[in-house]
Amino acid sequence: MVERLSPAPARAPRWAARATAALAQAGARVRVIAANTPANLHQELSRLERAWAAGPAEPRFAYAPAPPPAEVRGALDALARDLDARGELGAIYAARAREIADDAALCELAGSPGLWAAARRRYARRDRFDAAADATADAWLGEKPPKEADAELVRTDDERAPASLVRRMREEIGRRRLPLRVEVKANLASLAATGDGFVQVIAGRRITRRDVERTVLHELEGHAAPRMLADAAPLGIFAIGTARGSDDQEGRALWLERRRGFLDHRRRREIALRHVAARAVEGRADFVATVRLLQSRGAPLDAALRVAARVHRGGGLGREAVYLPALLRVEDAVAQDRAIDRVLRVGRVAVDAAPALRGWV
Repeated sequence: MVERLSPAPARAPRWAARATAALAQAGARVRVIAANTPANLHQELSRLERAWAAGPAEPRFAYAPAPPPAEVRGALDALARDLDARGELGAIYAARAREIADDAALCELAGSPGLWAAARRRYARRDRFDAAADATADAWLGEKPPKEADAELVRTDDERAPASLVRRMREEIGRRRLPLRVEVKANLASLAATGDGFVQVIAGRRITRRDVERTVLHELEGHAAPRMLADAAPLGIFAIGTARGSDDQEGRALWLERRRGFLDHRRRREIALRHVAARAVEGRADFVATVRLLQSRGAPLDAALRVAARVHRGGGLGREAVYLPALLRVEDAVAQDRAIDRVLRVGRVAVDAAPALRGWV
């Protein structure tokens, strides 16, 4: 392992400030997960679990009609062509402009038949870590479960329980003095989610204390802290993110979990099940086929329905296919050069872009 030091950051070129402002404005109007999360996700999961007692049932997801205007994509494409002529740094900005345009398409197409093809372009297989992730998921699902004592469960939104996710998240945010509020939401596909100025916590889920601490680490160290550091970075690309930066940030969050001992057998199975479900979506599997696949890999019905709903949101988003490859990609990059994490921790930066941006950290 080597560690390569970086020179002091240079002054940002004037065009970068203009590009940052344009991309930040466009990005603020593009919220892929929010647009593709069903407004009735919680209700549908409850209905599906009851319905499957009598036989397989398809979900009836509903989406809020809030697509960004189509002209956003045209403006981003024009901006990307201009940025391509700005050298290596310009190419990084241009790639992000095109990615925001792709994300805008995902928002516009949420809940429609066209979403699947747009999502396959956005979350396409990227490098050798995709095949490695497929093999890793199979290996993790083949592991023999260890004998574990029954863990105490706590409801995620229990305001009276000091060990609940909502209480622990608020406590840790206060300890770190982060300018974040905690919101409780019913229609989350995950236990928690971090956005601009907030962390959302899912309502009504019963989880272990270990899952509480892992989720706090994942959201605050993996997502919130990089947002705070990016705001103080000398170059705006850290705050708006590089192309594939949000993908690799998920991988880094999992890497942090592994370093802290949270990527145990149960968590590995959870990530692996999401991965194989997302790959099934890539192969055009429908909702029922995905649930049956997950059950065949050992998932109980409630977990199979929840994971299937997550990968099929929007009509087949399947974003979960990027998590495990990103973990392996981040691990490999840091193993070769541990100073790479100094770049990855300052915003949503892809491993591919980190070497070019190290001089700005």
